[in-house]
Amino acid sequence: MSISPPSFLLPYLEKYPIQAGALLTTIYDLTLSVGWIDTRIMELGGWVVLIGHKNKSDPLRAIIPIPIHTTCLKPSSLKSIFNQLKITLINDLPKPFENLSPTINDLKNQIIQKNSSQSNLIKNDDDNISEKQNQKEEEEDEIILDKETIYTSIVTPDSTVVYYKISKGIKKPSDIPDE
Repeated sequence: MSISPPSFLLPYLEKYPIQAGALLTTIYDLTLSVGWIDTRIMELGGWVVLIGHKNKSDPLRAIIPIPIHTTCLKPSSLKSIFNQLKITLINDLPKPFENLSPTINDLKNQIIQKNSSQSNLIKNDDDNISEKQNQKEEEEDEIILDKETIYTSIVTPDSTVVYYKISKGIKKPSDIPDE
């Protein structure tokens, strides 16, 4: 039994055969295991790149999925990707693709709705106020795109994914924040 990849990925898998396996594995790893949200897919500098973040408070980050055996990602490619990332505006980014599975918050909301409908409880005004405040805070969060760092996801034949951080220019380890 084989599982078909999500339909929104098919054009990218066909257009970027060198990255196809790594792209699929990285998307599954980031969205299902790591818990990335607002994940998008786009082309930069002749490569397919994933952009997203783990938390709304983190900046959006770019990841280039590559298989371990490739030698195609050269300094000139990285320079091109950095240059295109530098001029990319938040409004230029594609919309995030749909979650491949429900998030923890989705599951919590489903449980709350199920419990609420079964017991016919109505949320009190305090809950409604705090929920509206949380939604307003999420809407007000400014989206920032990290343009100084690119990550690579290197995928091995056994589907192990290793992430590396590539910074523009030379940076001391103390200048690079841990995550």
